[in-house]
Amino acid sequence: MKLLLKSLGYYSIFIILLVFICSLLNLIGVNSTITNLILFIFNISAFFILSYKNGKKATNKGYIAGLKTSFLLLLVLIIINLFTAKNFFNIATIIYYIILILVGVAGGMLGINKKEDTN
Repeated sequence: MKLLLKSLGYYSIFIILLVFICSLLNLIGVNSTITNLILFIFNISAFFILSYKNGKKATNKGYIAGLKTSFLLLLVLIIINLFTAKNFFNIATIIYYIILILVGVAGGMLGINKKEDTN
């Protein structure tokens, strides 16, 4: 649980930096499609990296470690989306969330497989 809360702290810092970067890009005049693509890529990388780290710390079943991390981070995204989006649930956001969960599970599974043996 301590590791999940640490991941939540890292993700919160990541979200704050990402909001700053996207706001700066919008002020410069970058197209919103490019900003959304950057947001998507950064979210995928954050989900993968944090699930990978939690998978390396897990004792067994990396997919469960990745799933726990993904759901915790997804909860943060859903809460943010509640306050910022006009239409909360549509097919695009559901597919987006499913992709993020799958990336997190893959990161957890890869993390448990890349763990060093301590025998």
